[in-house]
Amino acid sequence: KTDDELLKDIFTTAFFTGMRLGELLNMRSSWIDFNQNIITVKNSEDFKTKNKRERIIPIHNKVHSILKKNLPLNKQSANPLVFYRKKDIKVNGDFISKQFKQAIRSAELNENIHFHSLRHSFASALVQRSVSLYAVKELLGHEDIKTTQIYSHSTQSSLSNAIQLL
Repeated sequence: KTDDELLKDIFTTAFFTGMRLGELLNMRSSWIDFNQNIITVKNSEDFKTKNKRERIIPIHNKVHSILKKNLPLNKQSANPLVFYRKKDIKVNGDFISKQFKQAIRSAELNENIHFHSLRHSFASALVQRSVSLYAVKELLGHEDIKTTQIYSHSTQSSLSNAIQLL
């Protein structure tokens, strides 16, 4: 629970993309392709993804409007950051994590929820909607399917739905 628009945008984008905090805060306008409706998480001189591989994430409608709103504001740079407080100055990751924790407390949610929980929720929601683990693996940028399997919590309803497919 926060009134800060930038924080809301970052939190929402995290949930609907599954991006890591570092990826979000390093996202540049060149990563966004509205024609193909994708974000390409890219490596650069000053940023490397966790596994040093680029990946493509389709843009959800809620993220599309956030990106459209944020991109035009910082066009002065050759390759502007998507999320920033001041032009070309990255938002601090610790600040975002602390603000997220404060929002969780303000909403009186479980204290065990952290910013990374948004990534976990993204993956779990996809798995619960029967998206293949291989697709989730690619969206998250995992090298090993075993890492993705952490998110594949079987629920009673998903098990019942599986049996109904027979």
